[in-house]
Amino acid sequence: MKRFLVILFVTAILVGNAFANGKKEAAGSAAMSNAPTTITVWDWDPNFNGYAIKEAAAVYAKIHPNVTIDNVDIPTGIESKIEAGLQAGGQGLPDIALFQDFQIERFVKNYPGAFVDLKAAGVDYSQFAQYKVGPMTDGNKVYGIPFDTGSTGLWLRADMLKAIGLNPADYQKDMTWPEVIKLAETVKAKGGKPMFAVDTTNIDLFRIMVQSTGTQLFKADGSLDLNTPAVKQALTYIKQMNDEGLLYKAEGWNNWIAAFNNGDASGFVQALWIIGTLKTKPENAGKWMVVPTPSMVGIDGARNASNNGGSSWYVFSSSKNKATAVDFLKQTWATNTPAVNEFYNTILKGAGAMGTFLPSRNGSNYTAPDSYFYQSQPVYESFAKWMSQVPTLNYTPGYPAMVNSVRDAIQQMFAGKYTTVEQTIAGATQAYNQVTGN
Repeated sequence: MKRFLVILFVTAILVGNAFANGKKEAAGSAAMSNAPTTITVWDWDPNFNGYAIKEAAAVYAKIHPNVTIDNVDIPTGIESKIEAGLQAGGQGLPDIALFQDFQIERFVKNYPGAFVDLKAAGVDYSQFAQYKVGPMTDGNKVYGIPFDTGSTGLWLRADMLKAIGLNPADYQKDMTWPEVIKLAETVKAKGGKPMFAVDTTNIDLFRIMVQSTGTQLFKADGSLDLNTPAVKQALTYIKQMNDEGLLYKAEGWNNWIAAFNNGDASGFVQALWIIGTLKTKPENAGKWMVVPTPSMVGIDGARNASNNGGSSWYVFSSSKNKATAVDFLKQTWATNTPAVNEFYNTILKGAGAMGTFLPSRNGSNYTAPDSYFYQSQPVYESFAKWMSQVPTLNYTPGYPAMVNSVRDAIQQMFAGKYTTVEQTIAGATQAYNQVTGN
C-alpha cells in the first residue's frame, strides 16, 4: 500500500507539472474576447445545480451576449470523469465543474496546478460564509466559488408534539443535546415512537455534531484524529439515544425518508436541502418546524449551527477560455450588485438553492413566510442566519475513507459488537489505517 501511495504521489507531481508548464494560473492569462465564446460547465441534478447555472447564464447574457454557457449534466461518476481528465493533462475537461466540498481537497492536493487561483483573480471571499472557503484554500491560494449551503437544523413534527401534550413553541430556541435527548425520551414515553430518524448507511448525525464544534477530524499532517472530546461526546450522545430506543434506524436513503415522511419518527437533524423532500408530502403541510441544531455540552467552540453537504464551482487551468470562465463566475456568483442578489433570490425560490453569498440574504424569498411549515415559519430566514455561524471544517484527501470507517464502526456499536465509545473509535481508526496504509 505504501509503495502504491508513493507511486500516486509521484504521478500527482508529474501531472501537476504538466499543468504548470505552458499554462498560467492567473485568470488574466488570456484576454477576454468579444468573439462568440462557449463556456462548458459540468454538474449534476438539473433541477438544482443545472437550474442555478442556467439562471446565472441568463444574468451574464445581459452583460456579455456573445458568451454561451453550455451546461452538461453528469448524473453519476463526475469525480471519476474529472480524475481521468486530470490524469490526461486536462484533455476532455470542461471549463468549469462543480465539486462537493468534501471532495475538493483531494483533487487540490493530488493535482497541483489543475485549478485557477480565483483569489488572485480578485474574488472577495469575505463576502461568503467562511466555512465554505476553508476546503477550497491551499496556502495563499483559493480555488473555488462557493455555491450552496448545507446549513443544518433540528426538524420536528409540531403536530406530534402537540398530540402528546407538548407546546411546540417551547422548543423554538437554541437547545443543547442533553435537552433534546430529554425531549426525545418524553416523546418515546408518551407517544410510543422514537423521535430521531437516522440513516445507518451514512454518518450524517455524527458529522453534524462534530462540525458544530469546529473540531477537525484530521491533524495538520493529514493523519486521522478521532481521539478528541467532540468525537467522544458525539458518539456518547448517539450511543445513549440508541441504547434508550430513541433512534428509528433506517437503512438507506429511501427508508430514511419514509420514516419521517410517514410519521414513524417525529424528527431528524439534517440540512435545508431536505425541504424539497418534505414538500413531496403535501398532506404534511403545517406540521413540520425547524429549530437550531443542538449544541454539544462541554466542548470548546460548540455552537447551535452546523453543515452537511454543499458544493462549489471551479475553473480548470486547462480551459482555453479561462478569463471568460472566471469572469462568468465572478460577475454572477461573487459580485454584490442588485442583479446578482436577485439571481440568488430567484434560485432560492425556484429550486430551494440557498447560496452562501452573504449580501444575498436580504432577498424577499429569504424572509418570506412559508405556508408549508408550522405557523408559516420563514425557514430560509432561519437557515440564512445559522449559515453564517457554521464553523469551518477542513476535509482533507482522507475524508471519504474516514466516512466509511466511522460508518462501519457506528454500525458495529449499534449491533452491540462495540460496547463503549473507546472501542468504536479504536475500530474506526484501525479500519481507516488498513484502507489507507497509514
